[in-house]
Amino acid sequence: MSRSIIEDLETIPHYELGISLPLFDIDYDSEFVRTWDQKWGSMSSTGRLRKVLVHLPGKEAAHPILAKDPSFFNLPEGLTDLAKMQRQHDEFVQVMKGEGVDVIYLNPTSELIGTYGVPLRSACYTHEALVIKGGAIIERPACAYKKGYEVYLAKRLVELGCPTLGTIRGKGVFEASNLIWLDRERAVLATSLRTNVEGIDQLVPYLKEAGVRNVHVAHLPGYLRSRKWQVGGASGYFHLDMTFGIAADALGVVYPGGVDYETIEYLKENEVNLIEVSEQELRNDATNVLPLAPGKAVIPAGSPETTRALRKEGVDILEVDLSEFVKGGGGPTCMTLPLIRD
Repeated sequence: MSRSIIEDLETIPHYELGISLPLFDIDYDSEFVRTWDQKWGSMSSTGRLRKVLVHLPGKEAAHPILAKDPSFFNLPEGLTDLAKMQRQHDEFVQVMKGEGVDVIYLNPTSELIGTYGVPLRSACYTHEALVIKGGAIIERPACAYKKGYEVYLAKRLVELGCPTLGTIRGKGVFEASNLIWLDRERAVLATSLRTNVEGIDQLVPYLKEAGVRNVHVAHLPGYLRSRKWQVGGASGYFHLDMTFGIAADALGVVYPGGVDYETIEYLKENEVNLIEVSEQELRNDATNVLPLAPGKAVIPAGSPETTRALRKEGVDILEVDLSEFVKGGGGPTCMTLPLIRD
């Protein structure tokens, strides 16, 4: 952050010679960009994506300890191939850059080791914080294999100059993939195996302060102990963006069996046109669509029915091979932390 010295002190609000006055009547938003240099925040699913944080998977994603208990590390479909993940990640980043997105890397300065001493193998899924109007909300992950990642994200956001509004604490648990924006004033949150009511209760005041007027809480069905797949059937749904996503203004993709009936009704009442995703394409993370700009979005390659339906609605769909990331538990939305979006 660099600033130039002003020549005329009278450009400062309420300046008076010989006295330093408190600026109590100047609100936070009006001096935000002056203070923090950029208009940080993403409170839309469909506005043009300007700046995003990613992490190229490293040795934490291929550590030998993962093979000792793949299910503990949320790898029910087997270990991922690091070299393949890195190739796919590079291709995904190039697609975003080609659309004018400023891609920032996590660039950790130390090995990605979590709270309980295990490698943070899912660090490539950077959608683990919220950057809303006014700054960042640092989440508190639910599972031991992810805990501690929030520290690396918080440090990087500080380095970038993004202010922190707060952190989920106490026994509250919230993971950012359990929030979907309908627009700047409406958001859908979800309770699940990864987000509890206390976490949502701590989050909502930040959202309301930022201008959100309507919050709907969905309830996701989860698994008990047995999991065959990342998503679907008895394997459940621990993130909202596994079963519902916004592809364009008032256009969503949804697997109805993954959300409660009241949520479907809420979306209909709010005039969200819904494209139903098949179970087969659900497992390819077809709902984890990432809008890059109004009417343009990225989807994991291999979901022809959903892709065809979205194109029929006028959405320019960019298909990217992310099969190894899907196997590991996420798609393009999970792989990105939006920092600035129109």
